[in-house]
Amino acid sequence: MKKVLLFSLILVATFVFMVGCDMEEVAQPALKETPKENVVAEKANYVFLTPKSAPAYPALLMKEQGIDNLEINTWDTVEQLVASLQKNEAQFTAVPLNVAATLAKKMPLQLINVNTWGTIFMVSTDESVKSLADLQNETIFVSHKSGPPDVLIRYLLEKEGLLDKVTLQYATPPEISQLIISGKIKHAVLPEPSLSGVRMQLKDKLFEVIDFQKTWMAEYNQSLPQAGIVVNANWAKANPKAVQEFLEAYQHAAENIMVDQAKTASVVARAFEMKEPVVQSSLNKMIIQAVPALEAKPAIEKYFNTLLLLQPEAIGESLPDEGFYYKP
Repeated sequence: MKKVLLFSLILVATFVFMVGCDMEEVAQPALKETPKENVVAEKANYVFLTPKSAPAYPALLMKEQGIDNLEINTWDTVEQLVASLQKNEAQFTAVPLNVAATLAKKMPLQLINVNTWGTIFMVSTDESVKSLADLQNETIFVSHKSGPPDVLIRYLLEKEGLLDKVTLQYATPPEISQLIISGKIKHAVLPEPSLSGVRMQLKDKLFEVIDFQKTWMAEYNQSLPQAGIVVNANWAKANPKAVQEFLEAYQHAAENIMVDQAKTASVVARAFEMKEPVVQSSLNKMIIQAVPALEAKPAIEKYFNTLLLLQPEAIGESLPDEGFYYKP
């Protein structure tokens, strides 16, 4: 509680940096060089931009614990995320790691933590589908183009020589959820908590084909880093105390997610207009752990180096430099 109060009482100047970028596609960015930034002082309120998934859970608990100067906004597509980052609409932004690595090559972004280590699954309503090999000539619907669901399914398909034998189509998690529940599609790659909603609707008519976290662990003997939080490097340099207080409060909240699952489910369900049983079910399918960027670096680089072998465009063709990792 002391950390929460400290964070709430921080009154520092917040800077907005206008960064001009022109992007055709995240996986293969065609960005203009970042122009010199204009610095504008504003009041000390903080915006956290996040998808309606695992990274949001600790932030929602932070607000529940009394941090009232933190505004939480959400993004649904990677395109929306990129547009917000270009406009510097948030001080703290939850972002897929591969997208962060790509964008950091043209924007002054730094990763401050990794918080999501497992939320993605491939499911099917066809009981005969036991592996990717059973999906030749089939269509798989995938959420978050250029994000972890897309990157991971493409990685496994490429690894097994099946990428040109399967059709991938993209939609948002709510869209995919409705399509599979209505029987209009059979195969999907979805993150939690959306998938828990589908599981509760279809029950024993939905079959889990791939748990990407378990697959990664079996292959590489380490956890699968998927998403973290980035900041504008210049803003972070000017406001180190704000960054540190946010990191500590976020980590404290992340550690309490599973302590009182009913409370977590209530807070998240209320914020995102979801059913509490769906959120509570999702908690058992997520790995949420806030790890400082430097501490998580070995796992991140293993993930990035693996992608470089088969999908170099997924992280912008090269590893991010040392400046990518925030140093307190």
